[in-house]
Amino acid sequence: MAIETVAVEHAPALREGRLAAALSKWRGLVHEPLVHFFAIGLVLFALAEHHRAQTNIYRIVVTPERVRQVAGRYRVEYGAEPSPATLARLVEADLDEEVLYREGLARKLDSNDEIVRRRVVQKMQFLAQDLATPAEPGEARLQAWYQAHAAQYAAPATVSFSHIYFADGAQGAGAARRRAVAVLAGLSEAVVRAPDRGDPFPDLYDYAGFGPEQARRLFGATELSRALFEAPPRRWIGPLRSAYGWHLVRVQSVQPSRIPPYSTVRDRVRADLLAADQAAANRRSFAALKARFTIVREDGG
Repeated sequence: MAIETVAVEHAPALREGRLAAALSKWRGLVHEPLVHFFAIGLVLFALAEHHRAQTNIYRIVVTPERVRQVAGRYRVEYGAEPSPATLARLVEADLDEEVLYREGLARKLDSNDEIVRRRVVQKMQFLAQDLATPAEPGEARLQAWYQAHAAQYAAPATVSFSHIYFADGAQGAGAARRRAVAVLAGLSEAVVRAPDRGDPFPDLYDYAGFGPEQARRLFGATELSRALFEAPPRRWIGPLRSAYGWHLVRVQSVQPSRIPPYSTVRDRVRADLLAADQAAANRRSFAALKARFTIVREDGG
């Protein structure tokens, strides 16, 4: 019992002794140069990080490349180079937009905003594309491109024809078709055109050099539009349905699809080849940009 009493009486003294020893140790560390150096390093690092963040947001550099991009945007829209005064205004407007954008980033207005995200993506696409102008292709390469892609320069087939129109009217499509069948029975190959045997048509009755796209625009994607380019020449056929009603058609002639000579489409070939080279350069540029990112797929993709 006496021993326990003595231990209890000395416990506060022991705790105070340990506390004093710890404080003494910390005071010793505070005066260590190495500790000072470490603390100063932490402060400088925090200041540097803060300065870097502020500099990235609030420091805008208008580079010659950015000015060229602004001018290029004007050139694409208007088809001409901007005057010096116009370019100065465009660059100033672009700079004002960048100021608002940076301030919005500083205020984190872009956070969870789909519209802002799309806008940033669009601007990044604009900045990342068309950075390098493709080299002017030589004549041999142009001709090789033409040979490899000749089908895309082919002139479409055209047809010249006359037609007789039968409107559905109050009696409906069935009655109109029956009228067309009756008229067809009385048409011989010697009859070249007979619009008066049908109903008034809101457009022409005779067409020359009519292409597939023109046929679709006028008659719709219908039986008539397809049959025009498959019908035997100089014979009346039908009835054929269009978006308007029924038709009897006599095709006078068909000019099949043909590939024009290189000399007549050289400018188109050059424009297409340069566009393909630019697209390839843009893909390489984006691939290099994407390679800087670490992409983790947690969806199993």
